[in-house]
Amino acid sequence: MICLCAGPFFQLLGDAMWLTGNYNFSWNVWRETASIFFIPTGFLLAKIIERESFWWAMSCCALFVIGCFGSAAMMPLFRLGAFYPIETHNAFPAIVTSVLGNKSFAETLYLPGLCLSVSLVIFGVGFLKYKSLKTATSIAFIMSGIFFWLGNAAEMDIVLVIGNISLLITFCYVGYLTSSELTSAPVATTLVRNVKPISFEQADI
Repeated sequence: MICLCAGPFFQLLGDAMWLTGNYNFSWNVWRETASIFFIPTGFLLAKIIERESFWWAMSCCALFVIGCFGSAAMMPLFRLGAFYPIETHNAFPAIVTSVLGNKSFAETLYLPGLCLSVSLVIFGVGFLKYKSLKTATSIAFIMSGIFFWLGNAAEMDIVLVIGNISLLITFCYVGYLTSSELTSAPVATTLVRNVKPISFEQADI
Protein backbone atom coordinates (compact mmCIF):
# COMPACT_ATOMS: atom_id res chain seq x y z
CA MET A 1 0.00 0.00 0.00
CA ILE A 2 2.86 2.37 0.84
CA CYS A 3 4.59 1.74 -2.51
CA LEU A 4 1.35 2.12 -4.46
CA CYS A 5 0.73 5.56 -2.97
CA ALA A 6 4.31 6.80 -2.56
CA GLY A 7 5.48 6.08 -6.13
CA PRO A 8 3.01 8.26 -8.05
CA PHE A 9 2.98 10.87 -5.25
CA PHE A 10 6.74 11.44 -5.45
CA GLN A 11 6.51 11.49 -9.23
CA LEU A 12 3.78 14.13 -9.07
CA LEU A 13 5.88 16.14 -6.62
CA GLY A 14 8.96 15.92 -8.82
CA ASP A 15 7.11 16.84 -11.99
CA ALA A 16 5.44 19.78 -10.26
CA MET A 17 8.91 21.08 -9.36
CA TRP A 18 10.08 20.35 -12.90
CA LEU A 19 7.31 22.47 -14.43
CA THR A 20 8.12 25.47 -12.26
CA GLY A 21 11.66 25.53 -13.63
CA ASN A 22 13.10 26.64 -10.31
CA TYR A 23 14.35 23.32 -8.97
CA ASN A 24 17.09 22.09 -11.29
CA PHE A 25 18.32 19.63 -8.69
CA SER A 26 15.52 18.66 -6.30
CA TRP A 27 12.94 17.36 -8.77
CA ASN A 28 15.34 14.73 -10.10
CA VAL A 29 15.70 13.24 -6.63
CA TRP A 30 11.92 12.88 -6.24
CA ARG A 31 11.59 11.20 -9.63
CA GLU A 32 14.38 8.75 -8.75
CA THR A 33 12.65 8.04 -5.43
CA ALA A 34 9.39 7.40 -7.28
CA SER A 35 11.10 4.77 -9.45
CA ILE A 36 12.29 2.95 -6.32
CA PHE A 37 8.72 2.68 -5.02
CA PHE A 38 7.38 1.77 -8.46
CA ILE A 39 9.38 -1.46 -8.70
CA PRO A 40 7.54 -3.38 -5.92
CA THR A 41 4.30 -2.03 -7.36
CA GLY A 42 5.06 -3.73 -10.67
CA PHE A 43 5.39 -7.11 -8.94
CA LEU A 44 2.08 -6.59 -7.15
CA LEU A 45 0.26 -5.70 -10.36
CA ALA A 46 1.79 -8.71 -12.07
CA LYS A 47 0.58 -10.90 -9.20
CA ILE A 48 -2.99 -9.82 -9.92
CA ILE A 49 -2.80 -10.97 -13.56
CA GLU A 50 -0.71 -14.04 -12.76
CA ARG A 51 -3.85 -15.82 -11.55
CA GLU A 52 -5.05 -15.84 -15.16
CA SER A 53 -1.91 -15.72 -17.30
CA PHE A 54 1.67 -16.12 -16.07
CA TRP A 55 3.27 -15.00 -19.32
CA TRP A 56 1.14 -11.87 -19.63
CA ALA A 57 1.96 -10.96 -16.04
CA MET A 58 5.70 -11.49 -16.46
CA SER A 59 5.79 -9.54 -19.74
CA CYS A 60 4.03 -6.58 -18.15
CA CYS A 61 6.22 -6.74 -15.06
CA ALA A 62 9.43 -6.93 -17.11
CA LEU A 63 8.47 -3.87 -19.17
CA PHE A 64 7.44 -2.02 -16.03
CA VAL A 65 10.70 -2.68 -14.20
CA ILE A 66 12.79 -1.82 -17.28
CA GLY A 67 10.82 1.39 -17.59
CA CYS A 68 11.50 2.27 -13.95
CA PHE A 69 15.24 1.78 -14.42
CA GLY A 70 15.13 3.65 -17.73
CA SER A 71 13.34 6.63 -16.20
CA ALA A 72 15.67 6.68 -13.20
CA ALA A 73 18.71 6.54 -15.50
CA MET A 74 17.66 9.80 -17.17
CA MET A 75 17.51 11.72 -13.92
CA PRO A 76 21.27 12.18 -13.37
CA LEU A 77 21.50 13.58 -16.91
CA PHE A 78 18.75 16.09 -16.19
CA ARG A 79 20.46 16.92 -12.90
CA LEU A 80 23.46 18.19 -14.87
CA GLY A 81 21.22 21.13 -15.72
CA ALA A 82 22.03 22.50 -12.27
CA PHE A 83 25.65 22.95 -13.38
CA TYR A 84 25.55 23.31 -17.20
CA PRO A 85 23.47 25.60 -19.45
CA ILE A 86 19.97 24.49 -20.48
CA GLU A 87 17.71 25.94 -23.18
CA THR A 88 14.41 25.38 -21.35
CA HIS A 89 13.50 24.12 -17.89
CA ASN A 90 12.38 20.72 -19.20
CA ALA A 91 15.30 20.05 -21.55
CA PHE A 92 18.55 18.18 -21.18
CA PRO A 93 21.59 20.38 -20.57
CA ALA A 94 23.65 21.36 -23.58
CA ILE A 95 26.40 18.87 -22.74
CA VAL A 96 23.88 16.03 -23.09
CA THR A 97 22.06 17.29 -26.19
CA SER A 98 25.39 17.62 -27.96
CA VAL A 99 25.80 13.83 -27.99
CA LEU A 100 22.18 12.66 -28.32
CA GLY A 101 22.56 12.00 -32.04
CA ASN A 102 25.85 10.13 -31.76
CA LYS A 103 26.17 6.32 -31.78
CA SER A 104 22.48 5.68 -31.00
CA PHE A 105 22.79 7.37 -27.61
CA ALA A 106 19.27 8.79 -27.81
CA GLU A 107 17.74 5.38 -28.60
CA THR A 108 19.45 3.67 -25.68
CA LEU A 109 18.30 6.54 -23.45
CA TYR A 110 14.67 6.92 -24.47
CA LEU A 111 13.58 3.36 -25.27
CA PRO A 112 14.00 1.89 -21.75
CA GLY A 113 12.09 4.82 -20.26
CA LEU A 114 9.34 4.37 -22.85
CA CYS A 115 8.73 0.87 -21.50
CA LEU A 116 7.07 2.35 -18.40
CA SER A 117 4.22 3.95 -20.32
CA VAL A 118 3.89 0.88 -22.56
CA SER A 119 3.69 -1.42 -19.53
CA LEU A 120 0.87 0.64 -18.01
CA VAL A 121 -1.13 0.28 -21.22
CA ILE A 122 -0.46 -3.47 -21.38
CA PHE A 123 -1.36 -3.85 -17.71
CA GLY A 124 -4.67 -2.14 -18.42
CA VAL A 125 -5.33 -4.35 -21.45
CA GLY A 126 -4.53 -7.42 -19.35
CA PHE A 127 -6.90 -6.34 -16.59
CA LEU A 128 -9.62 -5.84 -19.20
CA LYS A 129 -8.89 -9.11 -20.95
CA TYR A 130 -8.95 -11.26 -17.82
CA LYS A 131 -11.42 -9.07 -15.88
CA SER A 132 -9.01 -8.90 -12.95
CA LEU A 133 -10.14 -5.37 -12.05
CA LYS A 134 -13.18 -3.26 -12.77
CA THR A 135 -13.46 -1.89 -16.29
CA ALA A 136 -13.04 1.73 -15.19
CA THR A 137 -9.85 0.89 -13.28
CA SER A 138 -8.42 -1.02 -16.24
CA ILE A 139 -9.15 1.88 -18.58
CA ALA A 140 -7.51 4.22 -16.05
CA PHE A 141 -4.28 2.20 -16.38
CA ILE A 142 -4.40 2.57 -20.17
CA MET A 143 -5.08 6.29 -20.00
CA SER A 144 -2.32 6.79 -17.41
CA GLY A 145 0.17 5.14 -19.77
CA ILE A 146 -0.93 7.35 -22.65
CA PHE A 147 -0.79 10.47 -20.48
CA PHE A 148 2.67 9.50 -19.21
CA TRP A 149 3.97 9.21 -22.77
CA LEU A 150 2.37 12.45 -23.95
CA GLY A 151 3.57 14.33 -20.90
CA ASN A 152 7.17 13.16 -21.09
CA ALA A 153 7.93 12.30 -24.72
CA ALA A 154 5.64 14.93 -26.28
CA GLU A 155 6.39 17.45 -23.48
CA MET A 156 2.72 18.34 -22.93
CA ASP A 157 2.95 19.82 -19.44
CA ILE A 158 -0.75 19.85 -18.55
CA VAL A 159 -1.13 16.25 -19.70
CA LEU A 160 1.88 15.30 -17.56
CA VAL A 161 0.17 16.62 -14.43
CA ILE A 162 -3.16 15.00 -15.34
CA GLY A 163 -1.41 11.69 -15.93
CA ASN A 164 0.35 11.82 -12.58
CA ILE A 165 -2.86 12.60 -10.73
CA SER A 166 -4.65 9.82 -12.63
CA LEU A 167 -1.89 7.35 -11.78
CA LEU A 168 -1.94 8.37 -8.11
CA ILE A 169 -5.71 7.85 -7.85
CA THR A 170 -5.57 4.56 -9.74
CA PHE A 171 -2.72 3.10 -7.70
CA CYS A 172 -4.30 4.19 -4.41
CA TYR A 173 -7.55 2.52 -5.44
CA VAL A 174 -5.72 -0.70 -6.31
CA GLY A 175 -4.04 -0.50 -2.91
CA TYR A 176 -7.43 -0.12 -1.28
CA LEU A 177 -8.77 -3.16 -3.13
CA THR A 178 -5.70 -5.19 -2.20
CA SER A 179 -5.88 -4.31 1.48
CA SER A 180 -9.64 -4.97 1.53
CA GLU A 181 -9.09 -8.39 -0.02
CA LEU A 182 -6.49 -9.27 2.61
CA THR A 183 -8.60 -8.13 5.55
CA SER A 184 -11.73 -9.88 4.26
CA ALA A 185 -10.08 -13.29 3.83
CA PRO A 186 -12.38 -16.15 4.90
CA VAL A 187 -12.19 -16.91 8.60
CA ALA A 188 -12.34 -20.60 7.80
CA THR A 189 -9.01 -20.39 6.01
CA THR A 190 -7.37 -18.95 9.11
CA LEU A 191 -8.92 -21.60 11.30
CA VAL A 192 -7.70 -24.41 9.05
CA ARG A 193 -4.15 -23.05 9.16
CA ASN A 194 -4.24 -23.03 12.96
CA VAL A 195 -5.52 -26.60 13.32
CA LYS A 196 -2.81 -29.04 14.37
CA PRO A 197 -2.90 -32.49 12.77
CA ILE A 198 -3.91 -35.35 15.07
CA SER A 199 -1.88 -38.54 14.96
CA PHE A 200 -3.48 -41.99 14.91
CA GLU A 201 -2.15 -42.62 18.40
CA GLN A 202 -4.04 -39.60 19.74
CA ALA A 203 -7.26 -40.34 17.92
CA ASP A 204 -10.01 -42.03 19.91
CA ILE A 205 -11.34 -44.65 17.52
